[in-house]
Amino acid sequence: MNHFVTFIIFLFTLSIIAQKDEKSLNLKDYYPISQRPYISGGVGNNDYEQILFDAKPVVYYGIYNNINKALSQESIKPGYAVYINLQPQIRMYQETSKPIKTPSYKVLFGWQPIIKTNNNDFLTFAFETGHYSNGQSQGAFTEEFADESPESNAIYDTITNETNLSQILNRRSGNFSTNLSRLSFNYRLNKFDENDKPTKIHSITLSYQLYHNRFLGFLDFGGYNDRDIKLYGRNQIEGEYEFTSYYKGMRYVLGQELFLHLDSHPSTSPIRSETRGILFPWDTDLGFFAQIDTGFDDYNYRFIDTFNRFSVGLTWDWFTPFVIKPAKKELREQKKEERQEEKELNEQQKLLEKQAEDGSDG
Repeated sequence: MNHFVTFIIFLFTLSIIAQKDEKSLNLKDYYPISQRPYISGGVGNNDYEQILFDAKPVVYYGIYNNINKALSQESIKPGYAVYINLQPQIRMYQETSKPIKTPSYKVLFGWQPIIKTNNNDFLTFAFETGHYSNGQSQGAFTEEFADESPESNAIYDTITNETNLSQILNRRSGNFSTNLSRLSFNYRLNKFDENDKPTKIHSITLSYQLYHNRFLGFLDFGGYNDRDIKLYGRNQIEGEYEFTSYYKGMRYVLGQELFLHLDSHPSTSPIRSETRGILFPWDTDLGFFAQIDTGFDDYNYRFIDTFNRFSVGLTWDWFTPFVIKPAKKELREQKKEERQEEKELNEQQKLLEKQAEDGSDG
């Protein structure tokens, strides 16, 4: 138990240090569409396991990122981020020896362009593609036979629409593997204070995720078991809303996220809901959160489980509000100059007309 806590704190600290180092060098990378790392505990479990801890020490490694610079310039220019995103997820269960079972590994290569609109809002697009698996070797529904072996494949032939997959899942060594790609769109409506820092933010994100067999779309490795994909489906649609504001100098976030997983087995729930509140007491990247989850699970092959869970823990923000040069101010200055030029032209025109009248009278 103590070794696990130490290990998770170590991983979580690495994700914090990865961004802290950039901040200390004034090179902080921002990712408007991102997954927050977290470590949490809570109540609510499936019928077969009791979760002690759940941790996702997400790290972004920037290859190129000028989003901070682009949003801080006076002119309206797009910013870009090219990166590698690592999303490990680890759970410890209340069993003999407190095992960590079937940890998830997700690696994504990503690209995000962002642009500031004339209304001071942010529009972001993201494309990410990579691999998602749990690193196991046995069949999803047998501990005895290897994945895709004839014996393991024969078990799939016994599965019908009435089969309860949760009851027969190999929870210790069952393989889960697929490649995936994601498309996401985010729009942030911002309200600024007198120092040009966003103090109220409405963020709306829509995403589409596709499981596919070839890595990066063309390399033949890391794909799915053909029998598995028929059970968990290839397509997922996601929607997220978050509201960010301040109370007595502390930043808080209220969010709702919905997932719709299409074409999965009838015994599974197609919907997942995450409702959360996050408090950043020092207005930094580190925060405390509480979250309510309902619907299907989000831990590799355990998507076939359906249960409610309440959790609390620590998290980290990859897109902290910061001072920018609002486009509205630029437009006001531009329009002011245009009005001044127009006024001067009118005065010159009136002066010429007056001179012409005086010459005519003479």
